[in-house]
Amino acid sequence: IMRRMRALTTADFFETRFNVPTAVLYSFYGIAISITFIAGGLFGTGKMVDALTGNELDRMAIQANIMVPAAEWDATQKTFKITERRLQGYEYAILAVTVMFVIYGMAGGLGAAIITDFIQGILTIVFSFLLLPFVFYEIGGFGKLHPQADLKQGMLDLIASPEVAATLGSEPITPFYVFMLSVTALAGIVIQPHIMGVCGAGKTEFEGRFGFTVGNFLKRFCTVAWTFTGLACIIWYMGDSSPLKTSPDPADQAIYQSLVMRASPEFHQLPAEEKEKIEKTDRNFADQLFGMAAHDILPRIAPGLIGLLLASLLAAVMSTSDAQMIISSGLFTENIYKKSLVKNRSQRHYLWVGRIAGLVIVILALILQTTFTDIIAALKVIVKTPACIGISLWFGIVWRRWNVISVWVSTVTGILAWIVVAFYPDWLHQSGMLPEFMFKTDVKPVKMWDVWQMFSFMSLAIVSGIIASFLTPRQSQEKLDHFYNLMHTPVKLNEVIESPCTLPENPEPVGKKLFPNSKDIEIPRPTFEDLWGFILSWCAVGAIIWLTKYLAAVA
Repeated sequence: IMRRMRALTTADFFETRFNVPTAVLYSFYGIAISITFIAGGLFGTGKMVDALTGNELDRMAIQANIMVPAAEWDATQKTFKITERRLQGYEYAILAVTVMFVIYGMAGGLGAAIITDFIQGILTIVFSFLLLPFVFYEIGGFGKLHPQADLKQGMLDLIASPEVAATLGSEPITPFYVFMLSVTALAGIVIQPHIMGVCGAGKTEFEGRFGFTVGNFLKRFCTVAWTFTGLACIIWYMGDSSPLKTSPDPADQAIYQSLVMRASPEFHQLPAEEKEKIEKTDRNFADQLFGMAAHDILPRIAPGLIGLLLASLLAAVMSTSDAQMIISSGLFTENIYKKSLVKNRSQRHYLWVGRIAGLVIVILALILQTTFTDIIAALKVIVKTPACIGISLWFGIVWRRWNVISVWVSTVTGILAWIVVAFYPDWLHQSGMLPEFMFKTDVKPVKMWDVWQMFSFMSLAIVSGIIASFLTPRQSQEKLDHFYNLMHTPVKLNEVIESPCTLPENPEPVGKKLFPNSKDIEIPRPTFEDLWGFILSWCAVGAIIWLTKYLAAVA
């Protein structure tokens, strides 16, 4: 689909399928997506770098004692409070990484990002598996997880049951939660600013889809290794032979006591203030777990491995962050500044505008990352952010009636609904409009469970867009015919197009529709290759789930 669009950016899709204002809307939204991605990457990297140094950065931060402003959302008063806090150790790592990728990103552009992306990809795969055997050695070998699984209730369950979730004070990972997370992620992944280039870079349609699909499955396979590395680390650090327990450092011993108390039923009997302190320690430990294990284990394997892991980590986050910076600054320069604000200036002028825009985008990302409480919170924001406008891409591809008004109504409704369910759930709870089970009521103020947040804003965005489609005029027939002719025309090898979203000379014959008698539904009829690829992909999904469940049963 992406390859057949023959587009350079996703903004080209919105301009071709809808109009220029929707392309501008997407450009602003795409910039927001990139800011979120950069912020999440920097936050996670800072935590891991701090752990790799043995928390030396934390000690340095205490000595430096640099105070910075902080904005905190007061959930009770519904306002932001401006306070002051000390710059944290991991934030020094974030600032150092930011300076590096901004400098080489502005100097080298996308070419520099491609080279570092290639290198970090290989290193990431290597380090995904490098630590695994050595961590299992520390706990007595593979097969030693089950005998010690009582250290943390439900740690080997494939999904978090309501009973375990209630004990941990977290949200149950039910099949419905997995479904909503999948729908939200599916709506959002196609709209991410870099995805059009990733999927559209293949010489043919097969290369584009094969590279994207296999690459994602490779990451999921690496995730299995990360999962069992994490489980083994929990056993190691919370068990009787924990390096935290035997450490001469009182701070390490305090962390061990907090982890044990958090997993104990006695935790729920503690005063609220003490519970919050232990929760914070537990979250910080989880964020730093991989880096902490690497710091404790890698020097025993060979000298220099911590440095190599640090280099691969920095390469990973810097290549991703500078690519997002370049793509988002390009969206601003080409689709907002050049088309709507300042036209007909020199390339040098636009180059400097792009560089300044990139710097501003990174600064906004630095501010955003200060609002994250832990890596899980950052991941939730990353998954949810693109979804509201991603709905319009999917409907725009398969349904002729989805028009300009639908894009605006759906996107704005989704954003407003997300704000309400995320920041004002107590108002919804007090109104009695929604069922009690949608809320977490054992905290003050009341919160809405994440699964119902996703269900609420996704449902409202889709329904409002569909209603708007039926109540407002269609797009022009000529514009729709051009776009869907483009989407149904296969890509030829080495075809040349003069501008985005146009067909080459002597194109391939137009493909058939799945529903040829429908004048509005534009789903292409699957080919033999499509069906086999779809079936094999789901077989791969099943294989990864089975592998994870099998390893959890025998570990």
